[in-house]
Amino acid sequence: MSAADTTRAHVLPKKTRTPREKKKWSPGEVVVMAVLTVLVLVVASPVIYALLQSFRSYAEITIDPMGLPTRFTLDNYIALFQQTDYAEALLNTLIITVGTVVLLVAVVPMAAYGIERVGGWTSRFLYVLFIAGLMIPFQVRMIPLVKGFNEVGLYSTLTAVILVHLGGASSFGILLYCSFIKGIPIEVEEAAHVDGAGRLRTFWLIVFPMLMPVTSAFVIIQALGLWNDFFVPLVFLDSSSAGTINVAINRMIGLLTSQWQLIYTGAILAVIPSIAIFAGFQRYFIKGMSVGAVKG
Repeated sequence: MSAADTTRAHVLPKKTRTPREKKKWSPGEVVVMAVLTVLVLVVASPVIYALLQSFRSYAEITIDPMGLPTRFTLDNYIALFQQTDYAEALLNTLIITVGTVVLLVAVVPMAAYGIERVGGWTSRFLYVLFIAGLMIPFQVRMIPLVKGFNEVGLYSTLTAVILVHLGGASSFGILLYCSFIKGIPIEVEEAAHVDGAGRLRTFWLIVFPMLMPVTSAFVIIQALGLWNDFFVPLVFLDSSSAGTINVAINRMIGLLTSQWQLIYTGAILAVIPSIAIFAGFQRYFIKGMSVGAVKG
């Protein structure tokens, strides 16, 4: 260090750290935090209860259902995969969730783009047709779908479940994407057309990247719904199939006896991916929904 630097170091005053003041909560904030704490405990209590019961044996649960585990072992988790079809059900759930989400992202945005950009009475009719799908309950379509899939040989297959989910989620996806595409300036696409890009190339290279916020929200909503769905696999997969995780857990409940230790264990394994997906992509979900609301 030179003499000038030494002199400058002595001349310049040293920065003193001021102690960080503690934030004082107002009475209203205290009430809000108390209410939120109670709500969190109410929502999380079933998951915590199931987690604790997954470490107890069948005898311990039947003798004292509200008791705590005496020791923490993975015996129930090992028995779940050895004694039941949970592994196959887990694989089926993964195939249905991933396959349906991929098809939705590949088809629905393009359909919404065509409806919004092509225009005309045909596009308006298709839009109304998709929106009408939201008004028809699944119970009304269930029996005709079962008969139709049975006639073409697709009943009790994962393909039937994927197609049912694809048709049910397309209406909501069209509504969501159409409201978002309206806010995209047409001049961006016209510039791409001038450069020689076709409509399909313009969509995937120019428009689709702009749809990432709403796409992330749409994917999270559908992935969580597909992973936790129970009714559609129960109807379209017969007893010869392992079903999905929720169907497999339901089959563990018998008329006389129920494998409660395995039921709690399977429920915990089923809820972990849902929590992980939402926790990992929460900011994308909130951003996509807020941007979609503004665009709409």
